[in-house]
Parts: sequence; C-alpha cells; structure tokens
Amino acid sequence: MIYVTGDTHGSIDIRKLLENEVTNKITEQDYLIICGDFGLVWNYKKEDRKERKWLKWLNDRPWTTLFADGNHECFPRLNAYPVREWNGGKVHVIRPKILHLMRGEVFNIENKSIFVMGGASSHDRGPAKGNTEQVIGKGWWPEEIPNEEEKQNGLNNLAAHGNKVDYIITHCLPTTCQDIVKRGTFAADSITDYLEDVQKAVSYKRWYSGHYHCNIDVTNDVTVVFSRIIRLGETIADSETIIGVPKYRKQDAVLISYEGENLLGTIKDVHPWGPMFHHDEPYYDIVLFDTERKKPVVRVKETQVIEKSLIQD
Repeated sequence: MIYVTGDTHGSIDIRKLLENEVTNKITEQDYLIICGDFGLVWNYKKEDRKERKWLKWLNDRPWTTLFADGNHECFPRLNAYPVREWNGGKVHVIRPKILHLMRGEVFNIENKSIFVMGGASSHDRGPAKGNTEQVIGKGWWPEEIPNEEEKQNGLNNLAAHGNKVDYIITHCLPTTCQDIVKRGTFAADSITDYLEDVQKAVSYKRWYSGHYHCNIDVTNDVTVVFSRIIRLGETIADSETIIGVPKYRKQDAVLISYEGENLLGTIKDVHPWGPMFHHDEPYYDIVLFDTERKKPVVRVKETQVIEKSLIQD
C-alpha cells in the first residue's frame, strides 16, 4: 500500500511518523511518500550527526520512504547523491530505504502511475524576505525552483504516458489552487504557473501537495496534506485522526458542529492529546465569530470540526 504525508522539515515535524495509530499499520511491503520539505539533507557542509541519527531511524522503519523535494532542502548535497532508475523513473538514493523522487519523473508503484515534480518558492527566507545574500548556500538555494530542463523533462514524461497518470505529487500547488488556499497572499511564480498548465493538460485521479502546512481538500481532486498520513487515493476527509498530531492549527478559521448547529470560529488553543493529556483525539478551543452568543469560546473534539474555512472574521 502507498501512503502520503506532508512536510517533515528534518526532525521538526517528523513526530507524525513516530509510533501511532496509523504508522503501526504500515508494513515492510508499503511505501510512504513525503510531499516535499523532507529536510534531512539540510546541513550545507556535510551530513551531520543529527541527520545521520534521523536518517538511520527512518531507514529502520518497516516501510520504504519516498520524497519529493520541497524548497527547504540543501540542493547541492541532495543532487550529489547517486542516481539510479527505480520503478520507471530516476531517484537519488539517500539510504537503501530512503529515495528522493526526482523532478519530472513518472513512477510505476504498485501498478499506479505517479508523476512527481518537487520545488517551490520559499516565503520565509531568501528573495521573499530580501535576505538572499545572507542565506544563499546556507539556508536557501536558488535551485528550489525547477529549471527549464527539469520542467521540460516533466512534460516529456507526461506526454510519453499520453498525458494521463493516476496520481500527481508536488510540493506546491498550481496557481489557481494556491490562490484558494492562501487567499492571494502567495504570489504566482514559474513553478505554480507550470503546474497550472500541467493540471489543465493532464488527466489524473488525485493531486497531493505539501508546502502550506495545513490539511485540506482544496477541490474534489486536489489535496494538501501536512500532519495527516493518508492512503494514496484518499482525501483529508477520509483520513484517520492521529493522537498528538492535530489536523488544524491556531488561528485557523474552521466550521464546527456544536450542539446541533454549524458554527464558524477561529482556533484559539490546541490540545493535541485531548483535555488534560487524556490520550484522546485532539481538542480545540474555538472563538466563535458570533460575538453575541452566551459562550463566545467553546471546546470541541477534532471530529466535530467539519472543515477548515476560508472565511475570516
């Protein structure tokens, strides 16, 4: 079986892969795909002790880890790993059971065709913050955006498959979908526009991306994943709750079901393990948009959250 999850950022957000209700079900025959910002090839000089520790840990998991690159990778080091053909496409071999799915390749995994295109613009460093000179080659690399050769390689491989694949894995979204998720706060760029063209030209069942640090079904065939681990083909709505790994974050606007009503509000506080660490599903304290209610702040289980809302107070 193939599973999909979002950014791990090295050890920062890897806790979703620790022993839990979902990972305990993933076997040696299974694959786990990370949708970019893998982050365990990060130190700009060489592999350091922390990276080795976590790479060994990940390589020792039952499953095989596959990842698209995001914008937070050390690209000179990543691209220096050995390249080999694997399941119809090219990969960098990080460890025997950790493979980087290279840009623009189409892979056949468990009889499913999967197009992969990594890369995205950083919005927390580099040109977006006006500090390119200070971080270039240390925490930001211009290779985060796919070059023309990589993009053309993707188009060629898609054409060779009749512009039809089962699934698409990217780090960022096509421009139109990105606008829905970020409400215009992230500017379009060469990779989001490229993916927009891919989306219009290619037939696929479902598209998965990372990058936006949320779990949301953007459209009926596009899903952004971050803290969830879902089976390939599933939606966020289908996915299992992972205790200790909340689906939503502070300040998210959400639609909730509360005392027989559907209400809009903003998440004030998150209780990952349930109230008082009861090892329950995540709970949220919600500040309701309706300020005239007797209880302006309510506490709800994650299963009471219907969806993340794009409406802001």
